[in-house]
Amino acid sequence: MITPDVIKYDFFNKALLQHANNKRTALYTPDGKQISYFDLNAQANLLNNKLSSLEDERQLIFILCQQNVATVVAIVAMLTGKHVAILIPETINEDQLQDLISNYQPNIIYRTQNESIQFLSKKNHKLHSELCIMLSTSGSTGTPKQVKLSKLNFFENAKSIVSYLNIDEKEKAITSLPLNYSYGLSIITSHLLAGASILVTDASIMTRSFWDQLEQFQISTIAGVPYTYKMFERLKFTDKKLPYLKMMTQAGGKLDVDLVHLFAKYAQQNNKQFFIMYGQTEATARMSYLKSEDVLKYPESIGLAIPGGHFKLVDDNKKPISNPNEIGELVYQGPNVMMGYALDSNDLEKSPELDELQTGDLAYYNSNGLYFVTGRQSRFLKIFGLRVSLSDIENNLKERGFEAICSGQDDQLAILIMLNEINIEKSEKKHIEDNIRQIVREQLNIHPDVIKVKACQSVPLNDNGKVDYKKVYEMVWLSLNHGNNEDKK
Repeated sequence: MITPDVIKYDFFNKALLQHANNKRTALYTPDGKQISYFDLNAQANLLNNKLSSLEDERQLIFILCQQNVATVVAIVAMLTGKHVAILIPETINEDQLQDLISNYQPNIIYRTQNESIQFLSKKNHKLHSELCIMLSTSGSTGTPKQVKLSKLNFFENAKSIVSYLNIDEKEKAITSLPLNYSYGLSIITSHLLAGASILVTDASIMTRSFWDQLEQFQISTIAGVPYTYKMFERLKFTDKKLPYLKMMTQAGGKLDVDLVHLFAKYAQQNNKQFFIMYGQTEATARMSYLKSEDVLKYPESIGLAIPGGHFKLVDDNKKPISNPNEIGELVYQGPNVMMGYALDSNDLEKSPELDELQTGDLAYYNSNGLYFVTGRQSRFLKIFGLRVSLSDIENNLKERGFEAICSGQDDQLAILIMLNEINIEKSEKKHIEDNIRQIVREQLNIHPDVIKVKACQSVPLNDNGKVDYKKVYEMVWLSLNHGNNEDKK
């Protein structure tokens, strides 16, 4: 069994050992294989031993993750062992991987696809005693900026999630989100902490096999980001009875209010629960939740701070806001707040640098104490010196019947318009783009040359299933500029 070595925090050791003694099943695989908590512990212990060098120093490891048992074992090894890992998707391209290797100089690369261990460096990294796992700050997998998380961060956030979702050993979850993504990872940590079971599958929600597995294994809880629920709508999820499914959770961005109503009503009519949650990787995973019974009453709310956490609002001068319905920056305090950021290996020995997290989100709370996020501070552009809210533009276009995604840089506003029709004629497409440009020009009273619009059928997403705003900007501005240059030749 796994035993604490030089570990200061061994919370998961204690919990997993308890479940192992109770002979619970931790993981299922689509082919029917069952892995007990006892075997999961043993496999994690074996992996930790393999990752140790002859000198038994703590190692810095790159774990290339897939939706497989080997990845779950590796995660458990990091939570219960002494080594430190950066979780990276297996899909990362080689150039991005080499950039990360250059920045962090890992001792080992562990590829979960074939469970191969590649020893790269004997560098004696100075690793803070509390450091456990690092995650990308977004779905942009090549960025050197990593969120540093401790075992305490993971334990406290998982404990809180177990508490407010009432997760117990009877629950069965499914890996519907990437395991290197904080939300997907929190499904693993919370359910393992509770002694529940997880079906580890790489089946996409768009495939028949996913839905067959959902029913075959009697999955009781499913998690998704806004894109997931858009796909659920397209797949007519609400026509399915799914008697074993008891709970649906949503985080990873604001869900369209119409979809909130759709799934909340479905849950209400079918004796299920639908939770809206809010979080950031910098807070390990979750910061707030909206109770299932409140979702239809307050469909745009992120709810209350999680157990053990606390919200406050501050104005532009960082002074506290104490009045309901007054907008300010949302600040979170709790034991799940990250240790800090890392840009390279030199940042790995630093002590925790934060006692609160400035989320960058603008929000207010109502008379009932429920919080509502209205937009991001960073979702503003300066156009001819005018501060422009991208969220306001999106909302204005939505009121006119257009689904828009806005991005850009100062003096360059990019608007992506989603089209439902597949075979729309080129002239009609141009008419829509010109119409949108005119609407936004009148809304902002700015010159049309700084507005570019592109109509298409798909949205660029990052690895976490969130909108990739950088690619939106490139799709709209760079492709249109290239097209204009071509026309001039």
